[in-house]
Amino acid sequence: MSSKSLLSFVIYGFFLLSPCNSLKDNADEETRAYFHTLKINSLPSTEVCKESSKALNEGSSSLKLVHRFGPCNPHRTSTAPASSFNEILRRDKLRVDSIIQARRSMNLTSSVEHMKSSVPFYGLSRITASDYIVNVGIGTPKKEMPLIFDTGSGLIWTQCKPCKACYPKVPVFDPTKSASFKGLPCSSKLCQSIRKGCSSPKCTYLTAYVDNSSSTGTLATETISFSHLKYDFKNILIGCSDQVSGESHGQSGIMGLNRSPISFASQTANIYDKLFSYCIPSTPGATGHLTFGGKVPNDVRFSPVSKTAPSSDYDIKMTGISVGGRKPLIDASAFKIASTIDSGAVLTRLPPKAYSALRSVFREMMKGYPLLDQDDFLDTCYDFSNYSTVAIPSISVFFEGGVEMDIDVSGIMLQVPGSKVYCLAFAELDDEVSIFGNFQQKTYTVVFDGAKERIGFAPGGCD
Repeated sequence: MSSKSLLSFVIYGFFLLSPCNSLKDNADEETRAYFHTLKINSLPSTEVCKESSKALNEGSSSLKLVHRFGPCNPHRTSTAPASSFNEILRRDKLRVDSIIQARRSMNLTSSVEHMKSSVPFYGLSRITASDYIVNVGIGTPKKEMPLIFDTGSGLIWTQCKPCKACYPKVPVFDPTKSASFKGLPCSSKLCQSIRKGCSSPKCTYLTAYVDNSSSTGTLATETISFSHLKYDFKNILIGCSDQVSGESHGQSGIMGLNRSPISFASQTANIYDKLFSYCIPSTPGATGHLTFGGKVPNDVRFSPVSKTAPSSDYDIKMTGISVGGRKPLIDASAFKIASTIDSGAVLTRLPPKAYSALRSVFREMMKGYPLLDQDDFLDTCYDFSNYSTVAIPSISVFFEGGVEMDIDVSGIMLQVPGSKVYCLAFAELDDEVSIFGNFQQKTYTVVFDGAKERIGFAPGGCD
């Protein structure tokens, strides 16, 4: 298989991979402790939506989280042909590149300061690569709009009528039919606080991303609602976009959740105290959740947000990685810069020293299986065609504060669809930066506690 073909198939397999089944009957003590003994199955159906069996946090406000290409998304416009995954990989790389650029820029100002210019611009040029969607009610009466949830951006925006250019086949919000929509004039205090030098009649914005996609429109205040709540969130700052560029596969806009003052988490701080969490499901055919407020589960372990992080980002210090129970295989010296915990980046990227050590030990523990020729990107792949069960080593990631996160089995290897080829789901980043991607976060409850400036993890948040 060529390098290019393998890459395409592996990315496609990311969206179809199901959690493998543990078989412990014949496993010895060490295997049970430090290995996942996996049954090699054919790919499951991706056309049946599986609702999570996990109960939601009592007293919280939760939204169902779905994959935009999966059967649980009622607005999906594509079942993700292979060509889409090459594009997703490209966007994932662009997102990673933009994170690196932000980290290298030590004079980076806050998101609000970026808006204070004579040019109607907002954004850190970070592409929204995430493929997980929540349905949010906007307006009075409310209209359900599918929005990508994104911890890497701040502004909440959706496409609006009349459209100069809008995404086809997905909902469009009509502000003229909402009794609560209030467009911001340039003269308003709110606009002046975020748009220095605004001189046009309307308070306009431009959100641009590194993949050349963008959203252009006007800023407004509007009512946001969740379908199962009795109360609404009034006077929330949003972007009403009449012109978008790029592609949509089931989303109408973005729900920004970063640390900036204009994110939904910050605007509802009086209700939820900047506390929210999410759980990304193990497969695109299952549901997860995005939850605001509620009680913090007892089993959540927290790590402090880095003091050196860009003011809008969620960064914590990675202190080590273990493979197959070898602790610590990689120590804190390999991670000179705090790691971004990102909902939008797909794969976890590691500095060269850390990735080399991870790959070396993983290969050593997998030496009984045939290693395929190296691929340019995912370079540790195995052909399991002659096996009904295999044992793969566990991987744990450590963060400052004594936090140990055992990666769920669904986040360790990627399966090539239509085959029995599996690849290690980590990649090298030619930089000192590390990024903890959403593939390794699967099935965990990831808690963002903005008031206490900490991020926590708890296993078993969703299926």
